[in-house]
Amino acid sequence: NNLLTNIKQTMYLKKLPKLIILDTSGNEISRDRYYIIFHLKKKLKVLDGISIEQNEVQQSNELFSGRLTDEILESRWASQYFSEIRELDISSWKLKDFDDMFDESKFPNLRELNLSDNNLVTLKGFGYLPKLKILTVSANKLETLISTPNDDGYPKGLLGLVGLEVLDISFNSITDLYGLNFAPLKELKILNASNNSLTKLEHIDHLLDLREIDLSNNRIR
Repeated sequence: NNLLTNIKQTMYLKKLPKLIILDTSGNEISRDRYYIIFHLKKKLKVLDGISIEQNEVQQSNELFSGRLTDEILESRWASQYFSEIRELDISSWKLKDFDDMFDESKFPNLRELNLSDNNLVTLKGFGYLPKLKILTVSANKLETLISTPNDDGYPKGLLGLVGLEVLDISFNSITDLYGLNFAPLKELKILNASNNSLTKLEHIDHLLDLREIDLSNNRIR
C-alpha cells in the first residue's frame, strides 16, 4: 500500500540471494506479476501472498524471454554508460527482439554492433543511429529487410542507419533484397548476403559506394 510505480526497480531484488517471498500488493507495480516472476523466478516462491505456479513461470518466459531490455544491458555493462559505448557484442544471447532499444538518444557513439547468432526475425527495432558503421546480424531468422517508419515518421530498421559501411546479413532466410532500395545507405561499402535464399540480385542500384558483395550459397541462377 505505497506508491511504487516503476516496475524496473524490482530488478534490484535480484541481488538478494535468499529472497523467496515478495509482497507488492497495494502498489501499481503489483499489476505486472509476470514481469516480476520472470526476473525473480530463480528464487521467488510466493508473490503478493499467492504461490507462484509453474504455468505462470512458463507464461512469463513466453512474454519476456529473448527480449533485450535496459536491465539486461545494465547487468552486463554496469560500470559503463550506454552513451560511451562504441562497440557492442551481444551475439548468442537467444534474442528474439529489441524493440526501441537502439537509437541515437541511448547509443549516440555506437560504431559497431554484433547481433549474430540470435533468433531475430526483423530489423524494425532499430531507430536512428547515424554513427553506426558496422552491423552484423548473421545467423538469425531474418526473412525480409523491409522496415516501415513509425506513425510519426521516425525511421525504423535500415532506414535510420544512414552511416552504415558494412552490413552482414549472412546465414539467414532472406528471399530477396527488397527493403534495401528504401534505405539511404549511401556509404555502404561491404554487403555480405551469403547463405540465404536469394534467387536474383536486385534492389541495390542506389548503393553507389558499394565495393564488395558476397552472394555465395544462395539460389541465384
